[in-house]
Amino acid sequence: MFKKPWLQFLLLGWALFFASAQLFPEPKPVLGPPNAERLAAMVENYNRFARGGVNPELLERFVDTELRDELLFREALARDLQYRDAAVEQRIVRNMRFLDAETTASDAELIEQGYALRLHLTDEVIRRRLVQIMERLIVATADSLAPTTAQITARYEAELDGWQEPARYSFSHVFLSSDRADEMPELVAVVEAGQLTPEDARLLGAPFLSGYEFRRQSPDQMIRVFGAVFAEQIERLAPASGEWVGPVESAFGQHYVYIRDFEPPRTPPLEEVSARIERDLVREAEAQRVTDWVEQAMARYEVLRS
Repeated sequence: MFKKPWLQFLLLGWALFFASAQLFPEPKPVLGPPNAERLAAMVENYNRFARGGVNPELLERFVDTELRDELLFREALARDLQYRDAAVEQRIVRNMRFLDAETTASDAELIEQGYALRLHLTDEVIRRRLVQIMERLIVATADSLAPTTAQITARYEAELDGWQEPARYSFSHVFLSSDRADEMPELVAVVEAGQLTPEDARLLGAPFLSGYEFRRQSPDQMIRVFGAVFAEQIERLAPASGEWVGPVESAFGQHYVYIRDFEPPRTPPLEEVSARIERDLVREAEAQRVTDWVEQAMARYEVLRS
């Protein structure tokens, strides 16, 4: 059978084709190098809000982000996702009307013209939008990402210290500025002798810009309004509900404080925070799903980092 010339040529051709595919595989599409302008914008934004500048390790992370987004953008275009999103079309219409403010073309005509001009490939807003759509598509096509009860419980127990809530104070106060501090002993005596309510006692003091009634304030919240000294004194005095304390010093002067309610520090039970933990776990699972997908897709490209 193998002596037939046509069969020999067929087998030889198949062998050569197979060998060629193994020795000379089809080249991968090229991804990169990262867009220099977008990298420069990342560096500039970081330097605007952080100190110390961008170190080499952080710059590599910026490169990773740019390559990741470029891959997702390309994959979105390959699936024609730009033709299925109203926000992309609205952006194209806006850009077209910006280019020609006097145009009489309809939105549909402007969209067609915009695609012909390839505006969807150069507009940064559209690029970010398509990256987001691609991320949602990856998550939507994944298996269920809902965490189990065991996973929620494990996360709660692992982060138990982080769930602790601080003490909270609900209080009213009477304020005197620093230049009237010598009047505070008399004010305290009048309040005590007359058993004045916080509302009546307030009339004896001075105006306070941030107000007089504070509900469920943590120590950190009190620090932001009154300063650290005030918060430290309130915590140290450990007042009970329905009790006047002070005078208490602050960055502004002195305060006579009426504690309306005190809630000691507490750790909420699992059932109280399980929904929050579940949301966190779902978000983490979604982010990991996208990361895994990108890593697999990246293997199909020849990646140029610089």
